[in-house]
Amino acid sequence: MIIEEVKGGVRMRAFSLKEQPFREIEEIITRDEGQRGISKHLNSYEDYYQGLKSLYKGERILIITGFTVPKCQVGESDGPLGSIALAKALEDLNKEVLIVTDEYSRKILEGLKKIKEISGAIYSAPLNVKNKELKKILEAFNPTHLLAIERPGKGISGRYHSMRGEDITDYVADLDPLMDMAKEQRITTLAIGDGGNEMGMGKIRKAGIPYVDQGKKIFATSSADYLIVAGVSNWGAYGLVAGLSLLSDMDLLQEGKEEVYLLKALTDLGGVDGCSKQRALTVDGLSLGSNLNLLLGLKQIIQKNLSR
Repeated sequence: MIIEEVKGGVRMRAFSLKEQPFREIEEIITRDEGQRGISKHLNSYEDYYQGLKSLYKGERILIITGFTVPKCQVGESDGPLGSIALAKALEDLNKEVLIVTDEYSRKILEGLKKIKEISGAIYSAPLNVKNKELKKILEAFNPTHLLAIERPGKGISGRYHSMRGEDITDYVADLDPLMDMAKEQRITTLAIGDGGNEMGMGKIRKAGIPYVDQGKKIFATSSADYLIVAGVSNWGAYGLVAGLSLLSDMDLLQEGKEEVYLLKALTDLGGVDGCSKQRALTVDGLSLGSNLNLLLGLKQIIQKNLSR
């Protein structure tokens, strides 16, 4: 339950005790340590909470991820780590998972999938993938939910861009139509992004453009039903895992030492930090310590609220 109260002309929101832990999770995952500006100014709590509850009831979840760094000819670390963590949590809840990516992130995801012992398949779309192939994916898997995590989204020009405005279309398999196809089939859609140029973030395009450098050019147009605007997209995925932990009364979130192991594995598989373009134990230019502190904060919320 949410109670709204007006004080001095400002609408204040108080959360029930039952809902408060989820609010605490959302506050942690939206920390703007990278100074992107979007998560600090645009609140996405309602989408996080409602999207989480919908995901918990889902049966078959299609996850789309992988953001290519053209200079390095490989995918970045933000996206795959969160996708794999969420896929594992969903399978632990007896849900089916399919991960869709492209060739630049395939090796990374396959390596992490093996480490986490995830049974769901990974589909690597060719750069020249056609809409009819995307339709076949939806028909074959028949997802109840589609979730994009740090996946490039087309701008108003129909081109894909990096956060710096670089046109990366030639390095991106055109998976953006999957979101519209899913909505046409009444498949629930969710998205996690942190820069505005990710699939699904068109839901806040008008409100978000002022906070994004070259926003009119790079801001995505595809719109998810539920959009989580995170400080780092991996963090948004970890926030969903933490929320699923509370709903299921099971701790589904990895420990910090596993995060370190997975990040090291990702760099060994060729993955890079999307900001520094280096094979380092950082994500979006943020230190390993920042990522571990976030996990610790989520772990504390989970442990405090489990019944056992």
